[in-house]
Amino acid sequence: MIKIRHIDGKKYEATNGKDILVIDTQKYSPVELFITGMGNCSLFDVVEMAKNKGFEIKNASMEIEFKRRDTFPKIFTEFHFIYKFDSNADNVTAKRWVLSSLETYCSTINTVRATSKIFYTIILNGETIAFKESIISGNGGDLGLESFHDDDDGFGCACCNS
Repeated sequence: MIKIRHIDGKKYEATNGKDILVIDTQKYSPVELFITGMGNCSLFDVVEMAKNKGFEIKNASMEIEFKRRDTFPKIFTEFHFIYKFDSNADNVTAKRWVLSSLETYCSTINTVRATSKIFYTIILNGETIAFKESIISGNGGDLGLESFHDDDDGFGCACCNS
């Protein structure tokens, strides 16, 4: 459970029972916090998958571009996740980590897949190995999640198990 309380002005305090986060909405909006959560969920997945399979991963970072509708409700319509990291993994393995997170494990990203187009770019060891490629998403289509088993690829959900 997450608990949130208003402190004063535009400041709020959130707690998960383990730690407290003070949010100043004049500096970091709730929308930016939501997007940060999606990015952190996915980048965490990628880093943990690499480590769990015995690969080195360094300098992992992410940028997120997004679009929203101009009218209310201003729902998200598009995301572009740009992954940058150094690793001793080959291109196929690195791309598999990213796709496993985007298409399966990151529940925050999977929450918006039915309404948003999802694109990704991967820069591995300074080389672009995927540029603004898309995943299956959008238009409220059937995502086929009812047939998914969490051990299908052996990674398990790194970000969202807790």
